[in-house]
Amino acid sequence: MNKIENFEDILYRESKLAFTKIIQDHGCELYVIGFYFTGSYSLLPMFNTLSDLKKVFAEEYDNEDDDFLFAKWNVSDFPSLEMYSEYFNDTEEACYEFDDIDYTASSEQVDDQWEQWLNVLEKVLIRLDSDGLFSKGINRNKITLAILAYDEEETVQFERIKRINPPAALKYIQSDFETMINNRNEMEKLVMDEYERIQQIQ
Repeated sequence: MNKIENFEDILYRESKLAFTKIIQDHGCELYVIGFYFTGSYSLLPMFNTLSDLKKVFAEEYDNEDDDFLFAKWNVSDFPSLEMYSEYFNDTEEACYEFDDIDYTASSEQVDDQWEQWLNVLEKVLIRLDSDGLFSKGINRNKITLAILAYDEEETVQFERIKRINPPAALKYIQSDFETMINNRNEMEKLVMDEYERIQQIQ
């Protein structure tokens, strides 16, 4: 068994225990569950509840619609991000096996390794979903399985979410991501237009 296969096996086993406990503790309050991949050879169990979302939005945002979507999908605003990490001790050790980073690797090799990690996280969530884990005591279509990776745009996130969730679940969140993607595109266009304006003046 190679390092990736060993990592997947350990992550599957520990995630099954952790996510079972999360569902037992938070039940129908959950709207998202999965992993946050930091990109530095580490990951965290990731979930959020409707109650925590409303609380964070009320306390830290300005009640704008766009702000609500940011609070809803911005991992750094999830109060629960560090919770249940104790279930992932063996996973953490398996992560350390990949810490021997080859600093001479090309950008293509680094990108390939990044994709390997994300593919494992996808496979684990799909396996757990096939086991029926995310249908025990909760409505599967009201919960989004997600892998939210560090510094990743919404377009990429949503493509992954579409691969690991049934169509009936996607209908609840599609407008969220379409709005965020459009907002980002508009912002980038404004920045580019301003840059071109400045270049013409100089």
